[in-house]
Amino acid sequence: MSLANLDREELRKRVLEAYNADEPYLQKFREYARRLKNRIRPLRAYSVNAVSFVSADGGDNRISFNPATVELVRVVDSRGNEHALDAVSSTISIEELEERAIRGSKHVVTPIERLAQDTGKKIREMSYLIRGLGTPGKSIGAMRCYRDMVEWAVLYDLVANPNLQWGSDTILVRDGLLRTKSFSREMFPMLDKRIRASVASHAKRNVQISIVGVAKQSAVLGRLAVALELEGTFHKPYPCYVQVDDDIEADCYNFDRTWLDTYETTDQEDSGRRLYQSLGRLHLAKFGDRPMDPVWPVDIAEWQVSQAERVLGQLTVDAQQGFPIPDYPMCIQRAHDFAKLSGLEIQDLQDMLLRGICDKLSPEETERLLRMNHLGQTLANLRYKEA
Repeated sequence: MSLANLDREELRKRVLEAYNADEPYLQKFREYARRLKNRIRPLRAYSVNAVSFVSADGGDNRISFNPATVELVRVVDSRGNEHALDAVSSTISIEELEERAIRGSKHVVTPIERLAQDTGKKIREMSYLIRGLGTPGKSIGAMRCYRDMVEWAVLYDLVANPNLQWGSDTILVRDGLLRTKSFSREMFPMLDKRIRASVASHAKRNVQISIVGVAKQSAVLGRLAVALELEGTFHKPYPCYVQVDDDIEADCYNFDRTWLDTYETTDQEDSGRRLYQSLGRLHLAKFGDRPMDPVWPVDIAEWQVSQAERVLGQLTVDAQQGFPIPDYPMCIQRAHDFAKLSGLEIQDLQDMLLRGICDKLSPEETERLLRMNHLGQTLANLRYKEA
């Protein structure tokens, strides 16, 4: 039944009634937007002559020839340097995956191996989600978890690798906020502690390492978007930013606070542990100088919040060069361009997979498989491709 066959007046009435029930929420979020508007601060672009913008981005690539599926995990920075490359079967077991963290293994992924060695943890001990490998309904989530863990391991490696010495002040930009559910609440504090120690060690050489996370969307920005627009919170003819209050951020999420808490905001348990899964403090930033330019959620490392104006000011210079996404950090966009694979590259990888399958087949079976692959397109597929 199409919309034209419905009672439009009755439908309009019901839609408005449903909206009116939620209207108090809009008023509450408009109050939040007004509160933030009163604390908006301008951003001044800082010289970037001594700043190296480095971003790590993992391409979400997959090759398949049913029933075989191979997940590609690849992390490349904005300079085109590849920090991690892995090809993982969709049916991989946790035991096989843990070979990625064993030094000398033919499957070793160096950033994960360094993180495992430094924390004394196996991959299965780092995350509850990763244990879903091989379990129907959970394997896809576990693979996403592994991809996220590799990206975090690369960020850690960029800070903690003793063989990597930054020669000037550097901003390390993560594509995504500085919080994750991939690591357990017991593991994440260990990662946080080591990142802080590594940043401090660079500071002893008078090299300032700043860590930020920039996302294209977040629950906070999604819930506040209408209210921010109605109140004109960021309608300024200059770059600006504001730190999001804890109660506002908490009101935008509907799950455990460990996603919001950092070392500074958690209480120490009797065992001496602090359980949390974030190391960032959320800010909303507009890097453009026009009133209607986009606003982005940005996490700044908790211990560097006092330097937010300088860090975001330096990031502004990079973001204003953003293309094709305007006023979005160019370093992330470059990293994504290096990490992603084109359709032709994916096809080449699929051909590699096909040849690997054929190596174990008889000549007759190989001929059948190649015929199916190259000549098995249906008329319907061809018809709609040309339509």
